[in-house]
Parts: sequence; structure tokens; C-alpha cells
Amino acid sequence: MSQLLVGDLAPDFELIDVNGQPHRLQEALKRGSVALVFYKASCPTCQFTFPFIQKIFSKTGSAGPTLWAISQDDNSETREFAAEYGLTFDVLIDEHPHPVSAAYQLQFVPGIFLIEQDGRIAVSDYGFTKSGLNQIAGFECFTANDGLPARRPG
Repeated sequence: MSQLLVGDLAPDFELIDVNGQPHRLQEALKRGSVALVFYKASCPTCQFTFPFIQKIFSKTGSAGPTLWAISQDDNSETREFAAEYGLTFDVLIDEHPHPVSAAYQLQFVPGIFLIEQDGRIAVSDYGFTKSGLNQIAGFECFTANDGLPARRPG
């Protein structure tokens, strides 16, 4: 079984962020598309990827999709990760046994999805991929000759 694919209907969910505020996917989709990036703090590929995700968010801000990081760690570890990488977007917690990660059929992190307003998945990717992150950004933030690998598995 692989993670949900492009064209699949994204499962709705509600998770709490590190500040205790609830976030529901269907409510966010009323305002536009939503990018989800599932991660685990101990994952080296997640640590490699998140500075780039923060740069993308800093460039797109409210003009881009709503961006949610979805942590598979406890609140303390999640806060530490967010602080270490200077995350300025919402960080939600998918508590053990990770029901939202299971609903999206994750096998690897980071797991990256872009969900359009109709609830359909437009991007389904995992690991660090320039192409997937370019799609999330909506512009080419990575090029072939930028010195970064095209893909780094999670």
C-alpha cells in the first residue's frame, strides 16, 4: 500500500496545533488550497527539507496555499523542532498512534500533499523532491543547477 495518490479525495481531519488551537482541513479548504507536510523530528530528510519549506512559505505567505506541518512527535519535541527551524506557519500534532498519518497511508516522511479546494489531492510526494516542492510553491524555487539533489528519500 502506498500513500494516497494524486486525484484521491483527501481525508478530512481536525488536529490541534502546538498552541492548543484546532485546525480542520475542510474549514481551511474554504479559503483555498492546503499543503500538508508530515514529519518526524528525528528524520534526517525532514531536517534537510524544512529550511526549504520555511523559505517557500516566507516567499509565498498568504498568496500561497495554507501550509501545515504535521508532526508525529509530542508537543515538546514539536516545539523544539519548530523553534530550531524557525517555522512561522502552523505546526499541528498527529498524536500516537498517528491516525491522520494512517488515513493518508504514509510510509515515509516527509510526506507532502497539496490539496485543492475541491478536496482532491494535487500533489502526493515524499522525501525531499525539488519537483514536489516547486509544485507546492507554485513557482520554480529549485533549478537543475542549484547544487541540491533532485530527490532525497525519506
